[in-house]
Amino acid sequence: MRSTKRIILADGSRLVREMLHHALDKAEQLQIVDEVPDPEELPLSIEKFEPEWVIVPLAYSNSMRDWVDTCSTGHPAVGFVFLSPHQNQIKMKWQTSCEEEYSDLSLQEFIQILEKDLQHI
Repeated sequence: MRSTKRIILADGSRLVREMLHHALDKAEQLQIVDEVPDPEELPLSIEKFEPEWVIVPLAYSNSMRDWVDTCSTGHPAVGFVFLSPHQNQIKMKWQTSCEEEYSDLSLQEFIQILEKDLQHI
């Protein structure tokens, strides 16, 4: 039996967070544990909820990307999904593996990726 994957939605856009929340709530193996509109709140949220995934916008600044690299080192079990809804593309990064890029995914394919164990992606 697969375990439930905890997710933090970390996007400044309320519309994107609400859309993702609505879509991901329907997945049996996924649980949204927090929504973080301000990137400065993200470290505390990761410490508190220990998610498997953090979904952030692809257009984050270089300083945020540096922070993600540091966070990945300190929290190797956390995977980051960089979402670009305008380009229908995601980039995934986690400490235990290399980066993966996906384009033209359906919502169902995206959910299936999130439900997998990180070491099997």
